[in-house]
Amino acid sequence: MNPILRFVVIAYALSIALSLVVGLTCGYESPFIGLKYLSMVLPAIAVLIVAATTGEGPRLGDAPFSFRYLPVAVFLIPAVLHGAMLPTMAIAGGIPWQDWLTPQSDGLYHTPASRGWGTLTIEGLAGRMALNAGIGLVIASFLAFFEEIGWRAWLLPRLKDRIGARRALVSTAIIWALWHVPFQLSGIQHIDGVAPVTLALGLPFGIMATGLILGWLWLRTESVWMVALAHGALNSWGQYAFKYMKDGPATAADLKALGAGFLALFAVGALLVSQVPHSNRAAVVSRV
Repeated sequence: MNPILRFVVIAYALSIALSLVVGLTCGYESPFIGLKYLSMVLPAIAVLIVAATTGEGPRLGDAPFSFRYLPVAVFLIPAVLHGAMLPTMAIAGGIPWQDWLTPQSDGLYHTPASRGWGTLTIEGLAGRMALNAGIGLVIASFLAFFEEIGWRAWLLPRLKDRIGARRALVSTAIIWALWHVPFQLSGIQHIDGVAPVTLALGLPFGIMATGLILGWLWLRTESVWMVALAHGALNSWGQYAFKYMKDGPATAADLKALGAGFLALFAVGALLVSQVPHSNRAAVVSRV
């Protein structure tokens, strides 16, 4: 079997197998829902299997770490999402911030006991939020590294060699997005108040749009570390403001905001893809 096809088949088979374990045991409420974190390791496992049978391992990149693209990796996707989603929510009916984000009569912020932050000044609250964001980015990027070993460090370079950079970038984004569908149907990826089928019909578009940006970043830097940071920023900071909004099932305003975020990501991704040459030589442009 062609190594590329073999990798895709194995990655999809692992996705379906994990989803069956969770989906057949009550989905989002499954006692095995903790296995959802394993989903991000599956592409790396697929690479190990393919490498053991073909000798083709991932291309982790031997270029110097490109600090020029570090701000892009960390801030671009979260900025695009928040820049589209928060105004959409404000227009659709307001942003439902949690009540404790309003200072009490003593001028202090009385955070919920579940957070363990206690009573804080505005400076203390900002510090806690910054620390939470930093730790979240590190953890999310660590997990994303294993996923990016498969999609951007293994699949994308090999497709680029065969069909050219632009088509490889788009193809990888689509394959990656559809790989998530079993997770959405099984409850591994879940939005309260949204049916799994509805989620599986809409969420892949946003994932594909994100894949365009991640693929472009790989082609510019050839660094799995940089792409893992961008992926981690998506997972940790992509909807960071929503972590401080009132809990509850998704509302129409929430879904409109999510749709606006997806469209904004697609617009940015399409613009970046348009700058990628069709040639197989489309690779690293400049490094610092």
